[in-house]
Amino acid sequence: MTEQPELSFEETFAAARAYAMRSLGRRESAESELLMRLRKRGYDEAVSQAVLDYCRDHQWVSDERYGAMAVRAGAAKGHGPTKIRFDLRRKGLSDTELELAFDQPELDWFELALALLQRRTDGAVLKEFKVRMKWLKYLLGRGFNQDQARYALDTLLAESEADDD
Repeated sequence: MTEQPELSFEETFAAARAYAMRSLGRRESAESELLMRLRKRGYDEAVSQAVLDYCRDHQWVSDERYGAMAVRAGAAKGHGPTKIRFDLRRKGLSDTELELAFDQPELDWFELALALLQRRTDGAVLKEFKVRMKWLKYLLGRGFNQDQARYALDTLLAESEADDD
């Protein structure tokens, strides 16, 4: 077998940069995700960090942009702020970046919880305590906090009772 010649730093950097560009072309990524993918691909720490710095300098990767996009996407999927925050923290976003990501005035988490509940159930069934607790648990599991979940339940129940009158 013939051994592969050792690639120079510049050649390895170019290959890693091309891989990063293809990866970022498919979907937005957090900086830590891109770094992990480069390492998994076999690039050493120096090359991976250099590619990340290059991508950051050219604004191809941005944790702030990724965070804002992930918050909007999570909200569209019916996920609450607690779940989204947990997922973004796992991706390596800092507290400051998380606060910037959640600073989107068009997202009303109370109304999003209500809309999710309205899509999933009829307000008439919420008259039973056990059923309300089931839906409360559902909303909490989706990442909404107690206040948001109770607002959704109370509003849907009130709407249902108003329709009955």
